[in-house]
Amino acid sequence: MNILEGIKVVDVTAWAFVPSAGGVLAHWGADVIKVESPKAPDPMRLMGGSLEPGQSSNTFKHYSRGKRSIAIDLSQEEGRELLYRLVEDADVFLTSYLAPTRRKLGIDVEDIRKINPRIVYARGSGHGPKGPDADRPGYDALSWWSRGSLNQSAMDLTGLDWPTNGMVGHGDGMSGLVFAGGICAALLKRERGGEPLVVDSSLLGTAAWFNGTALIGNHMGMGRREPGPAKRPPLPEGIPADMISATRSIYQTGDYRFVYLLFLGDDPRDYRDLCERIGRPDLVNDPRFAEVKDRTTNSLELQTILEKVFASNTLAHWKEALGEARGAWTFVQTPEELLEDPQVTANGYVGHVDYPGGGLDAPAPAIMFDEDAGQLPRAPDFAEHSGEILAELGCDDAEVERLRQGGVIV
Repeated sequence: MNILEGIKVVDVTAWAFVPSAGGVLAHWGADVIKVESPKAPDPMRLMGGSLEPGQSSNTFKHYSRGKRSIAIDLSQEEGRELLYRLVEDADVFLTSYLAPTRRKLGIDVEDIRKINPRIVYARGSGHGPKGPDADRPGYDALSWWSRGSLNQSAMDLTGLDWPTNGMVGHGDGMSGLVFAGGICAALLKRERGGEPLVVDSSLLGTAAWFNGTALIGNHMGMGRREPGPAKRPPLPEGIPADMISATRSIYQTGDYRFVYLLFLGDDPRDYRDLCERIGRPDLVNDPRFAEVKDRTTNSLELQTILEKVFASNTLAHWKEALGEARGAWTFVQTPEELLEDPQVTANGYVGHVDYPGGGLDAPAPAIMFDEDAGQLPRAPDFAEHSGEILAELGCDDAEVERLRQGGVIV
């Protein structure tokens, strides 16, 4: 397919959401050059795969097919200079790295625009470029599925009393497809003589759009049970216990809400920070859990301890305690809560539309251009613009009236 033939994309991304956008652009014919660190390749390659030729994980193969690959150490000056040479004639710079890392590596908007002022700069994140959690890590199971209210909506519709993490991956692929469309819109704007744009998309913003019918109240809360004690479902048949990770699990709070930990990579600093924040520093050096291998071997035992800890206090308490935690986490949010989420408000993911019969709060499309999600227009009344559109076709008032009398138009 050659729809985007001649478009060059420099892809400095990792994991799934933003890489999948690059994969879509490559499928449509763009030359997408994936840049990875020689010391730390895209982790998605290694989740069930290796660096041996043809042995990357199936998920990596799915989201990054069609790209060309180069390994450059961007922490070295010579490495950055090589990247800048790639950028010189590129049309799109695509990245999943958050602002602190972009600044550290010299790949933020200002750095790239110095090299190529006409480039479309596209950045994807968990929670959007604005707001208190703009620089928090985010994954689809957290930012899209759980904080984005889809997990709660699924519980409402199915009658389940415990959230699921079984939708992992769905948000990445769907959000990447949306992001690729936004990038193409920015390219069209530039090709028609407009200024090059910064394009933002996020998992949280895409979740708001996808769960729009719940947010506008068509079935908000339909089937929802009163919060109450819930039992963790058993492992699916055939799944060994050592597949469970206590720091990649869902926990019920004392007021029957749910906290979701997703500490990918098993960084010991994340575990230490968690133990201190939940008031259990003794777990750091507990010989059962001191090392990653120990926590893996004794994962169910650690999970049982953490269940009691989280059940000892309310969601409000844990939101405050974990607010600046190193590891990725979230809580299972309702559609009603999503409307008031500080990240949703800061990024304009939901707006208000005025109608004669009353207003409506509704999600905006999950793309921001130059950090602007745009004002939400209202939907038209039936045949509201018939005369206006026919006038644009050259029909005078007499012809419009004749067509109306003949029943051709309304």
